[in-house]
Amino acid sequence: MAEFNELQQLWQRQPPRAVRPVPAAAALSDAFRRYGRRHDLIYFGKAIVIACQLIFLVAMLRHRPLALFGACIADFGAILFMVSDWRAQRAIARLNFAAPSVAFLRSAIARLHAQRNPFCTREFYIAMGGVWTGCNLIIAAHWPDETFSSLLPGFAIITALPFAAYALGRRIRGRRFEKQCRPLIDRLEAVLETMEADRI
Repeated sequence: MAEFNELQQLWQRQPPRAVRPVPAAAALSDAFRRYGRRHDLIYFGKAIVIACQLIFLVAMLRHRPLALFGACIADFGAILFMVSDWRAQRAIARLNFAAPSVAFLRSAIARLHAQRNPFCTREFYIAMGGVWTGCNLIIAAHWPDETFSSLLPGFAIITALPFAAYALGRRIRGRRFEKQCRPLIDRLEAVLETMEADRI
């Protein structure tokens, strides 16, 4: 019993283990806010382009209701995907690093990795279907004025267009990922390694 009391007193005299603060939490928050502001500007530019395109199409196709309807479907599909992607970016930019946990950091890293290829969502498939349908409605609106053989090349181009846009989008997104997301992932992984080491 005396030995147990001695061990208990020795344990009580041990200094409490200090909890190491998360390094550069404020710097991480600032980096993610800059990430969000950069993407806000990007999507603001995209919104202007889509709005100008829609105004141009309305002016050009106002006498062809079917073609105008197809142009609206294509643009609204693109807007749906753009808004969905922008909301995902904003959710990442608003992450709070004041008191992160290991699970929180892993979730943030997973969200950033998902930005490499955001083209596997329901909104993207709806947008691509809308673009394809809308473009074909534009061609169908010209059917009375054209022959089948003259419309066939346009139909082939429109059929291949979504796949070409997908390939180009993945390539551009991959470059943006390496430039904008990779540095943030590296910083989060360094913080995660520190926190996991403290738990051992």
